[in-house]
Amino acid sequence: MQIFKKEKKVVQLALEHAAITAESVTLMVSAISAYAAGEDAGLDEAAQTVCEKETAADDLLREIRGLLYSGAYLPTIRGDLYRLLSEIDDIANRVESGMRFVSYRRPARVSQFREQFEPILQMTADCYSQLQVALAAFFKPKGEIDDLRTSAKRVCEIESAIDERERALTAAIFASELELAEKLHIAEMLTRIGNISDQVENASDELELLSLKSII
Repeated sequence: MQIFKKEKKVVQLALEHAAITAESVTLMVSAISAYAAGEDAGLDEAAQTVCEKETAADDLLREIRGLLYSGAYLPTIRGDLYRLLSEIDDIANRVESGMRFVSYRRPARVSQFREQFEPILQMTADCYSQLQVALAAFFKPKGEIDDLRTSAKRVCEIESAIDERERALTAAIFASELELAEKLHIAEMLTRIGNISDQVENASDELELLSLKSII
């Protein structure tokens, strides 16, 4: 396979990897929103699907790694590119972790905080969507640096807003009349959801650093 064909394949696989992760995020948001509304009939199935998508994302990352080892891209950016895609892969891992927790532990009384959870979940999806836009801009033939930086900035803004809501909701949880065990359970669920946008920001930071070296 000629080098430029390998690079084209890396781009294709990287965007597929990001799309699969987006599907996982969307599924998680839908499933946990439904759970917070008292509907858990499809929770286990959703968790299983998320696990399968995470495995598929891992397979794509391994294929990308093989292409990089075989000579795709200049040696000066191969490691940075793989590190970026690994950071994105870790988003899928955190989505899976959150879904497994909710599916296996079934935190009680979450519906009491439904109104606070809903915007956090939607903002998490929006945060990842902005990362996808930035990644697509990076892989355009000449690189769309302005689009990349605009979306990366939005990732940071959304993540900060999620952090603020997470702090407020954590305070509300522990100020409630629930039993301590219930509070801890719900707070852990919130932390796992918050970990997703934290990792999106990590990946966005990595993408911005890579863009300083080379716009592909």
